[in-house]
Amino acid sequence: MVPLWVRAGALICTAALVLTGCAPDDSISQIRSFLAADSGPDDLLPPGVKDATSDPESSRFVGEKAGVSYFLTKHVDPASGSPGYCLVISNPTEGAASSCASDVNATHLWVSSSETGSARVVVADDVIPDGWTKLGDFLIVNPEK
Repeated sequence: MVPLWVRAGALICTAALVLTGCAPDDSISQIRSFLAADSGPDDLLPPGVKDATSDPESSRFVGEKAGVSYFLTKHVDPASGSPGYCLVISNPTEGAASSCASDVNATHLWVSSSETGSARVVVADDVIPDGWTKLGDFLIVNPEK
């Protein structure tokens, strides 16, 4: 049997980690919260920009860099029925690109195209490579790569 003082100490240490922000970042929770927010006029995907498996009604505008717009949408994997997310990039003069991942793999979501550049989901302690910019809490972008 574990003494009460050991259990109390473990509880205090765990609470201290959570309260000081030392707990690991959770990009999936951040994405869920972001998509759950009320939508506005900027959240609409540009005309003709969509992914066949995404829900365009769930689209949320993440931000813009060098004329390229970044969006997230909800997604359902057609093979498994598992929920997830799509990252959609739109460059009005060059085209669009998207990539989707299941909820479990959303922290590895990445999209890249010669017309739109690149974007990927990151966690707080990820190193941001040279030439990339962080948009919001969970996305880094590079319109030129």
